[in-house]
Amino acid sequence: MNFFRAQAVIFDLDGVLVDSEPLYLKALNYVLHANGVIPLKDEENRGLIGTTVEHTWNAIMKMRSLPLALEYYIASYSERVAQDIESDMMVVAGATTIIKQARAEDIPIAVASSSLRKWVDQKLRVIGLRDQFDFVIAGDEIERGKPAPDIYLEAANRLVVPPGRCLAIEDSPSGISAAVSAGMYVVGVRTAATSGLDISSAHQVIDSLEDFDMGLLGGPQPSPKGNVTTEAR
Repeated sequence: MNFFRAQAVIFDLDGVLVDSEPLYLKALNYVLHANGVIPLKDEENRGLIGTTVEHTWNAIMKMRSLPLALEYYIASYSERVAQDIESDMMVVAGATTIIKQARAEDIPIAVASSSLRKWVDQKLRVIGLRDQFDFVIAGDEIERGKPAPDIYLEAANRLVVPPGRCLAIEDSPSGISAAVSAGMYVVGVRTAATSGLDISSAHQVIDSLEDFDMGLLGGPQPSPKGNVTTEAR
């Protein structure tokens, strides 16, 4: 039996609340193709999931020996992403149920995302969840992005809840590492975009948010539809 009970919940955004990783890869490859560069393969992209935009494009510039300035690629990419968010963004199944349960238990909730602030706000607006969170922290508001723990430590500080009493929900190795390093209890969610990546360092791994253990929020425990792995720590 799991005796952890969250005093606050911090959600990652991409891959957890919204299925945006395919959109990002599509936008990355749009920019590369427009500049006559070989597109990224899925396996090349997987290692970039959960990192900041700047980190992603610095890595791509090295992988593809890109000749132009970093700012050019980020600007082109940002424009494409902003367009696609408006037409291709949906909330992940099970997310709103967790949010409602946290609210019912008077548990504060926040978002800690590696994305740019303008994208975070846009995504949450498009899926209709912007007003559900006590606050949001974005990757361009933190000096060190995931896998550094900074964004989660800042979230705990703003929530006025000890990191050890915070629950983080993540889907990528970098995000899980950040939350674990911050001292939080972490639920890792398997997604199509991160399949094949090791997320076993999370305290609990689930196949879907629909398998989330509401007992972590003080509610009833579900009958899991998929595989749920709990690791003792």
